[in-house]
Amino acid sequence: MLKELKHTPATARGRRRQHRRRSAVIATIALLLVLLLALAAALWYVWWTGQHAEVKVSKVQPAPTREVAPPKVADNAPVGVSISVLTSPLSAGSNASITIRTKPKAACSIIVTYDNSEKSRDSGLVPKMADEYGVVSWSWSVESNRTKGKWPIDITCAENGKSGYMRGELVVQ
Repeated sequence: MLKELKHTPATARGRRRQHRRRSAVIATIALLLVLLLALAAALWYVWWTGQHAEVKVSKVQPAPTREVAPPKVADNAPVGVSISVLTSPLSAGSNASITIRTKPKAACSIIVTYDNSEKSRDSGLVPKMADEYGVVSWSWSVESNRTKGKWPIDITCAENGKSGYMRGELVVQ
């Protein structure tokens, strides 16, 4: 009979064990209630701040941009020509390009002369008109059978009866 009463609520050890279980259950329930209240409070706070938030709309000011105005050139100004960019040296069979600066709206032509005074007939070497900033660009292919050497590039620009001339060198390696 004593074995049966051991660790039952009738004994002191049994009462302590039952008290610990009851305390653990109460603590677990209390913790769950606190977490549930915290969750409810967080949800209420999010709802309340969403209802009472002031919405301010502000216009975004565009960043100021610098506009480069075309240069103002007198009609009787001389026509100058200068090479800004030239892809040289290069190998036969590759593409060449040149960019020049001159008087805005000037008509310009280019001639590339190879060995035996043979002028290139590439379709990229056509006469062009300078843009409002005075820039003109040409691109062409150097034939793969061209010999190595330095070959002249002659550029002439004209406007209002005045003209300018520049000679550059294309180096084929």
